[in-house]
Amino acid sequence: MGEGPQVRLDEVGSLPVVLDVVTAGRMLGLGRTTAYRLLSQGAFPVPVHRAGKAWVVPTAGVLAYLGLDLPGTQRGGCGRCSARGNHRKGEK
Repeated sequence: MGEGPQVRLDEVGSLPVVLDVVTAGRMLGLGRTTAYRLLSQGAFPVPVHRAGKAWVVPTAGVLAYLGLDLPGTQRGGCGRCSARGNHRKGEK
């Protein structure tokens, strides 16, 4: 994997809402130099946003790219409104 320590699966629940480019890159298996090169080329594999002079990467985008659920969510919720649980228990 890229430079620096890896982000472990059990640490996903404690990640902030947005990540810096280096951390997001590490999660994607990219080193610092490659992450910034892809960012400058507009080819970073997940959405990035400008926050002042810094770039931030939404954690949700990285997790979705990796095929992981957001912490605290579960599959199989309401298909009509994207609610996390079954709030239509009385419906058939």
